[in-house]
Amino acid sequence: MLEIKGVSKSFNNINVFKNISFNLEKGDRLAIIGPSGCGKSTLLRCINKIETPDEGSIYIDGINILDKNTNLSEIRKKIGMVFQQFNLFENLSVIDNITLAPVKLGLMTKEEAEKEAINLLKKIGLEDKKNNYPSEISGGQKQRVAIIRSLIMNPEIILFDEPTSALDPEMVGEVLELIKKIASQGMTMIIVSHEMNFIKNIATKVLFLDEKKVSFYGDTEDAFTNKDNKRLKEFLAKSFK
Repeated sequence: MLEIKGVSKSFNNINVFKNISFNLEKGDRLAIIGPSGCGKSTLLRCINKIETPDEGSIYIDGINILDKNTNLSEIRKKIGMVFQQFNLFENLSVIDNITLAPVKLGLMTKEEAEKEAINLLKKIGLEDKKNNYPSEISGGQKQRVAIIRSLIMNPEIILFDEPTSALDPEMVGEVLELIKKIASQGMTMIIVSHEMNFIKNIATKVLFLDEKKVSFYGDTEDAFTNKDNKRLKEFLAKSFK
């Protein structure tokens, strides 16, 4: 479904990471972990070409999204992205934030999109906030709306870029519970997060970025019980303190 081959990225001639390769099958849930500044978020942004890698290939359903002939707009319909800072439009209501993309892209009529949006808001207990503006709801509610905004596009994969990092501690749980619920329904996802207990419980695979390269890639159980990879062991030990 998703195949990353030899992807490298630099800014101002300084390498962020080099020669990253991995692949995901449908239903996989990959956690990307590593120390701050190791390029986790940049790698996510390369996967849907918000950032363009310097070299390498990224295949989604067999199509190289870095090929200049690829219809990027069509590919992006398959990829949902949830950012750290919600990225909701402050001048639009909750329901308008959710329905904007599917209507603008011609995937749904306004009536169809609103019906589906209300459906999704009901599932997360926020139907009563549909006419509120982002400034009128909590951080946890904003992030759940941002997740719903991705889901309404019916993506094949969702990328979560530290979805709880901007939240107060008491709001983290409600967002993580929603992600768990989505995961239980078989959604393929890549998650960048420092919530190690959450990763341990939800991820099927772990990729550890360190020193500008992949230091570990494998099953979650192997990652958390690994005794051979000294850097991974040190990183996890510090993360659980």
